[in-house]
Amino acid sequence: MNNIISFLKLIRLKNLIIVALTQLLIKFSLINPFLDDFILSNNQFYLLVLATVFITASGYIINDIYDVKTDKINKDQKRIIGKSINSRNAISWYIFFNLIGLGLGCYIAYLIRKPLFSLIFFYCIFTLWTYSKRMKGSFLLGNLQVSFLTALSIFNVALFDLIPNGINKTNGELMIFKIILIYTAFAFITTFIREMIKDIEDMEGDKKIQAKTLAITYGVEKTKWISLVFTILTFLGIAYFQYFQYSIYRSEFEYEFSIWGVNKITILYTCFLQIMFLFLGYKIYTSKLKYDFYFISQLCKLVMVIGILSIPLFTYLHLN
Repeated sequence: MNNIISFLKLIRLKNLIIVALTQLLIKFSLINPFLDDFILSNNQFYLLVLATVFITASGYIINDIYDVKTDKINKDQKRIIGKSINSRNAISWYIFFNLIGLGLGCYIAYLIRKPLFSLIFFYCIFTLWTYSKRMKGSFLLGNLQVSFLTALSIFNVALFDLIPNGINKTNGELMIFKIILIYTAFAFITTFIREMIKDIEDMEGDKKIQAKTLAITYGVEKTKWISLVFTILTFLGIAYFQYFQYSIYRSEFEYEFSIWGVNKITILYTCFLQIMFLFLGYKIYTSKLKYDFYFISQLCKLVMVIGILSIPLFTYLHLN
């Protein structure tokens, strides 16, 4: 039982659930309810989700394999490789998960008659490996890699389920595509903020391996300010959407009609998300200790989940 629990921690089961849930919500709360011309059937889409999950899990495994040295310093009590699971078994699981994920990804690309799309899965595997081996300790490149891959997991839903047939501007596809792009950007920025904060949290171990992360290169305070700037920019971006919500909600039209994301509850929900960003900015500004930065890292994850959960809420309120 302990080995099973350790394995689930190794592959970051909670994070995998978030990844899968995000893709499923976009498919079943954005694409299927509003469009008829999507490409993947439900069963085919499940294969795309599994491909993403397996490759993501393999990325977590290889990351922990290469991180043994720094983890002994930063979080030895939570270290799994070399304790509960040996490196040889971890590598076997890494190869096995990649083969499954790659096989499923190539099969989906074949089904939609876009074989070149299979290169995306090769790219993800290669990028996760290079990140773990050499980019994680680099100046910003590692942060950008992880943020881009997180965003790509969302964009892939549109890439495989909408784009191959072209984006029709007359039946709502373009609007759905734009909404997916907004959530893609949201995931990228929140992940980027989290990665910068994690660099501060892991500074002690990163210094031992002579890493050149943003926190080591420019120091804690400047890294905090850069993270704060991106937090404020995201806050302002959401504020622009709030302006749109409020303007439409307060406007009077000859005929009553419903707009996705515009009603009393969605306005309140967006305000709640903004409050979370204000709290995030406050914590970034005031944090000093390692535990504080761990808390911010988890808070970033929570903010992302709250943002993603707006998809089914907005759709349900729009359709009912």
